[in-house]
Amino acid sequence: MRIFLMCEGQNEEILLNLLLEANALRFTRDDLIGERVYPIRQLNNPTIKSELKHYGMPVKVYRVGDKQTDKLSIPRDLKNIVLNKEIYKFCTKPELEMLLILNEGLEKEYEKVKNEKSPKEFAKENIKYNGRKYDQSSEFLKEYYGGKNINNLINNIKKYKTYKKQHTKNELYLADLLK
Repeated sequence: MRIFLMCEGQNEEILLNLLLEANALRFTRDDLIGERVYPIRQLNNPTIKSELKHYGMPVKVYRVGDKQTDKLSIPRDLKNIVLNKEIYKFCTKPELEMLLILNEGLEKEYEKVKNEKSPKEFAKENIKYNGRKYDQSSEFLKEYYGGKNINNLINNIKKYKTYKKQHTKNELYLADLLK
């Protein structure tokens, strides 16, 4: 069964692509519908529907993101391809920036202010790489975790699972996608 890999936004897409390029996931691009990551939240896009219909067989849907409260709406014409029992949520809550905070060893400092600041705000104020402040851009993440730094990303994802302790029912961790 092939995988339809969708994510919340551009930054999740960047990190998933870095992990795919590093062969760090339990699957490869060849296992993915369209051999790519789709930065979408729902399946109602005509191009997406066309790709899934072209494949024509049931798929596993992997959704990656921090806000997964919205239910995945399965269009009527995809009901035989996208089955509810094959939809998996991989959560990065509270936010993807927690990986940066963990990488920098700033989790204790963040815990002190987490009621006043989001991980994103904290990261913008406290994280720099190559003289550049974190700015929430895809370019920053590519530079920060790309190339020889990919092992930092992998280790941060594993560390996050122990840091966060437990997600809600039916939510998996990014670490569950790793080899």
